[in-house]
Amino acid sequence: MIAIISPAKNMRQASLQGLKTSTPDYIENTKQLVEILKKYNPWELESLLKINPDLALEAFENFQQWDADKKGVAALLAYHGLQYKNINPEDFTIEDFRFADEHIRILSGLYGKIKPTHGILPYRLEMQTKLMIQGENLYGFWGDRLYRDLFKHNLPVINLASKEYSKAIERYLKPHDQFITIEFKVYRKEKLRTIATSAKMARGQMIRYIVKNRLECLSQLKNFNWNGYEFISGLSYENKYVFVQK
Repeated sequence: MIAIISPAKNMRQASLQGLKTSTPDYIENTKQLVEILKKYNPWELESLLKINPDLALEAFENFQQWDADKKGVAALLAYHGLQYKNINPEDFTIEDFRFADEHIRILSGLYGKIKPTHGILPYRLEMQTKLMIQGENLYGFWGDRLYRDLFKHNLPVINLASKEYSKAIERYLKPHDQFITIEFKVYRKEKLRTIATSAKMARGQMIRYIVKNRLECLSQLKNFNWNGYEFISGLSYENKYVFVQK
């Protein structure tokens, strides 16, 4: 099985001794996007990316300095949001990263689909950004290639990505595809709700659980029980697994 996750907005420089990075699969497509983004001034990026002036200037500098020949940081180490802090890849072994490369994919507006050890450079570009490429937005630019890549071996795909990113896959799903969305819910005012921060942490912990326990099949996911979350069969069905915090 393969699990998909969203990237993080925050990025950092990090490394792991002995870990080798490789070139992302869709680097030629990434080059196309960067060439377009290099033409934007900082104040234009501020509007396009919906960020403040300081972040816009940082994004501008990153795009201007972007070079496909530069050695990037392994993606799982480069992203630094709440989800990734809970994955905690800093204590992964080389064998952990090898397993992660086989079973984890990160979806990205700039890189398309990334393996954990793909080397990436700092950037800011969300999938829902209204960047137009020959009359198409980023969903249209990437088209069905990410979907086809994920399902080329007919393996189950575990959806731990936000809607913004899973949307890039869901629109192409066929009836026979195994695409299982994971939901993490808590009781608030006697109703089950999804709390964004809690869900991000749980997604990260589930990725860590998959890697550290070398999970290969769907049924093993149901044993995940971090921070009081438990699989609830009565709320789950074939294409959706619901975990509720007790």
